[in-house]
Amino acid sequence: MSNNKQFDILKAMAKTWFGNSQQHSIHAEIIRQKGFAKLADKIQAEAEDEWQEAQRVNARLIEIGGTPVVAMDDFPVITDIREQLEYDYSEGIKGMVELNALLAEFADDYITRRMIEEFIVDEQEHTNWLAEHLGLIEQIGYQNYLMKQM
Repeated sequence: MSNNKQFDILKAMAKTWFGNSQQHSIHAEIIRQKGFAKLADKIQAEAEDEWQEAQRVNARLIEIGGTPVVAMDDFPVITDIREQLEYDYSEGIKGMVELNALLAEFADDYITRRMIEEFIVDEQEHTNWLAEHLGLIEQIGYQNYLMKQM
């Protein structure tokens, strides 16, 4: 059923989500300390979701006979809120493309394939939220947007 390539894919997915979770958690704290609690709460919730997704991937990896690694990918710490949102949006778009490409690697593993499909839906929802908020910045201006995030 599973092979080394599938194990490597799942390990890479977990490392990415663990790293991205930490990036979002740090960004949430930066945002919170700037006084934008509403936005910080949303970004922290995203960090927690990504942490849970990484744990879910590791659980699946163990279930199919693989061994997870204790590691996380590096992500930049961005202090400007608009740049954080723009970076996250571009990463979300890339992530959805990559996840969709991975589906074929798990054609023989319905459970993992279904899990990845759920991740795609989650990523699409988050990317849509980011697009909406970047659109708000364009429509009402950056300072007005930030005022709404207090």
